Amino acid sequence: MSANQYGHQLGQALMESGMTQLSFSFEAHVSPESVSAYKNGRAVAPPDIKSKSILLTDNPFLAIAAAHESTAGTSPVILDGDNVELNRHTVVAKTVEEVEELLAAIKRVQPILVKPPRNLTTQERQQLEELIQETLDVVTSTTNMAAVITRETKLGWISQWTKHKTKLIARGFLKMMKGEV
Repeated sequence: MSANQYGHQLGQALMESGMTQLSFSFEAHVSPESVSAYKNGRAVAPPDIKSKSILLTDNPFLAIAAAHESTAGTSPVILDGDNVELNRHTVVAKTVEEVEELLAAIKRVQPILVKPPRNLTTQERQQLEELIQETLDVVTSTTNMAAVITRETKLGWISQWTKHKTKLIARGFLKMMKGEV
């Protein structure tokens, strides 16, 4: 992932949505020069501008880049390496592979998880770290899969997250905050 992934994705999202830098600057209440600076990496977009850009473009890859940049790199990245082809067929196949690897890792560590953490051996800690890494692989691959599918099918990134959050609230897995959903 490049150093200015948010800026690159902002440019892509504006182009895909048919929005100019000028029209975005009016909607986001920033100067056109600021938009140019965000796109070219001369300035970091503040959180409110990142949120506004996602709301205005409904672009999944812009949302991923904004989240990654805003969380000190502790959220999924956009898979953009030389060995990646982002289309719905390849991302589904890769996600299936990653989920199968995670399930195998879970089965390997299940007996370890009953032990108190202070009693874990070095080898057991290493197995748990492998589990965490497999989990992060799945988080990254499923996020990219959802982004590719919503982009290719025009199902809407924001609407999918809204539906997901509504489902979690209905099942009692998430408390609804005032003004949310």
